[in-house]
Amino acid sequence: MKMKIHKIIGIIVCIAVFTLAACTDNFEMYNTHPTDPNPDDMTTAERVGTLFPGMLYLMHNAQENDNQMIEQMVGNQYGGYMSTTNNWQGTNFGTFNPASNWVEYPFNTLFSGFYANYLKVKEITEGKGYIYAWANIVRVAVMLRVTDTYGPIPYTKMGEGQIAVAYDDVQTIYHAMITELDNSIDALTAFISENQGKTNPMAEFDAMYNGDFNKWIRFANSLKLRMAVRIGLVDENYAKDVMASAIAGGCIESNADNAFLPTTDNPYRKSAFDWGDLAVNATLSAYMNGYKDPRLPVYMTAAADGAYRGVRMGIANIDKGIYSGALYSKPNFSANSPLLVYCAAETYFLKAEAALRGWIAGDDAQARSYYEQGITISMEQHGVAVGAYIEGTTAPTRYNDPTPNTNAQQFTTGATVSWTNTASTTAYKIEKIITQKWLANYPLGFEAWCDFRRTGYPRIYAALNNLSSASTGGTVTNPTSSLSNTANLIRMVRRLPYPVSEYNGNAANVAAAVANFLGGEDLLTTNLWWALQ
Repeated sequence: MKMKIHKIIGIIVCIAVFTLAACTDNFEMYNTHPTDPNPDDMTTAERVGTLFPGMLYLMHNAQENDNQMIEQMVGNQYGGYMSTTNNWQGTNFGTFNPASNWVEYPFNTLFSGFYANYLKVKEITEGKGYIYAWANIVRVAVMLRVTDTYGPIPYTKMGEGQIAVAYDDVQTIYHAMITELDNSIDALTAFISENQGKTNPMAEFDAMYNGDFNKWIRFANSLKLRMAVRIGLVDENYAKDVMASAIAGGCIESNADNAFLPTTDNPYRKSAFDWGDLAVNATLSAYMNGYKDPRLPVYMTAAADGAYRGVRMGIANIDKGIYSGALYSKPNFSANSPLLVYCAAETYFLKAEAALRGWIAGDDAQARSYYEQGITISMEQHGVAVGAYIEGTTAPTRYNDPTPNTNAQQFTTGATVSWTNTASTTAYKIEKIITQKWLANYPLGFEAWCDFRRTGYPRIYAALNNLSSASTGGTVTNPTSSLSNTANLIRMVRRLPYPVSEYNGNAANVAAAVANFLGGEDLLTTNLWWALQ
């Protein structure tokens, strides 16, 4: 059987109907295949293989509603890439007053969609072999998104048969994930060595790499590098060892190895053009206009007056008729634009930060080399000439909203592109690296949000209206255009609170996690372990 893209998407849509009441309730549901195939009609490879597409597409949601609720509303708003333009009766992540059922959506969707199939893979493979190793790489990629959104989650004890699944602290989760990646890399390396010249029976079920496990190994090492840099400021010695291991093992450093998931009905395009619910974020347009970035027309459409102009996040009771209209730029995706999971440019920016901080071998010159390589390979990825961009000395432009209100905003400072033209402090160069990484990683909103919480960069425009309150998850402090170095300053939303379903079905364990790992506060404003700045 040939697993065509429309069939893959069909499986994903079937999986999307699952709703998880809790990590602990309905445990049997985790082991139920969502399409209920007849095993007698399938080969062993098909029985396992058909479980993978639904898991893969949780690395970047393709289903239109899931993408809107997770990628668009949360990651891409808090990451500074996009702004939603529907007022949804006055509730919005961008104004910091999301509805309670919205806050739990990423947790429930990713857990139910993933573990329903993963635990079946584990059962069929008896928890061993190359297929199980492949599934564990996907597990890390998906659950990393969950723990980076909520903090402590059930992880090490998932699938061990408990009725009530205990939570792990974030450090434990990261260490367990990295161990899992190491084990998977070893297993896939052995499989490749033992099966030279043979067809991989999983190829037709692999929407990302068509069964090329050499690329999956590079992806796994790239995840290790991403995670190690994320925790480098709080777990330095361990992180340095992981960075060295990941780089030695081989990360994604060529655009030919970039990780994408194909689509036939891109959910960003649908939301922006068919529904009128999505626009480019004003932060992104301000940076790209100021830098004269050649990727600008690739990333966003031009407004009717020829300008590239985003929309401020967090406009209370936003008028969809105006802000989804012709005066504002939309994300420039076509129906078959693939969904990014990891790009080579990110590897170079991770190395640049690691070299500059002394986490890997190298000096300022080496950090600069990685930084400029990251910019160049991103331009190549998007088919534009880098030109004089790397030498750029201009700052982000002022944002002016043509709709009469108080939306004008300008950064008091902002990193230029050129490595050498301004202050040579490490902190300023970190800002340059994170800013260019942010531009290259579009539209990986969750990665952008992680970097913002970890470093304070890129500088993101404050929400125009802050409607947060104790009843909506805590009173949020808006970010400012000039950063403060005040210890533990709460900047924007730091995480999402746990689902009501967890409090109903896994009450003792979620309460213990909040008390022991989050300082007793399950709020939008609660810092994660690696994001304490």
